[in-house]
Amino acid sequence: PVRVVQSLPVRAYGQIMLTALFGLIRREVNMRYEPRKILEEFNKLMVDIKNTVPEEYAAFISEKQKITASGNLPEKTKWLLLLVASLTQKCPVCIPRAVQHCLEADWTKKEMLEACMIAVLVGGSSVMTYVTLVDKAIEEFK
Repeated sequence: PVRVVQSLPVRAYGQIMLTALFGLIRREVNMRYEPRKILEEFNKLMVDIKNTVPEEYAAFISEKQKITASGNLPEKTKWLLLLVASLTQKCPVCIPRAVQHCLEADWTKKEMLEACMIAVLVGGSSVMTYVTLVDKAIEEFK
């Protein structure tokens, strides 16, 4: 088991949590990618993290809300950027969450997939496999 030390930065908790989920997600990516199930499992695990380190969790959520709120860039654009970043980071948990927000912000499938090609340009052809996860999440959540 991973022991979380109180002095870790807020972002480190996210990395630890994603690492813990990697085994589950890796199995799901084998063409049985189920965005809803992955997010349900993620949300269950986040409850434990929230209960274990409530102050750090609250700081993370607060930071996320501030960063994604409209500013010089509209919130809608920030979620599209987060989708592209999720692809370049190859994060199968982040992808469906970003897709949900993009759909809520009225991005079209075509616009999202076009933006995803920027991630392929940056991350190389291996990122293209994650674009298929975006496509699957769009179909599941639209």
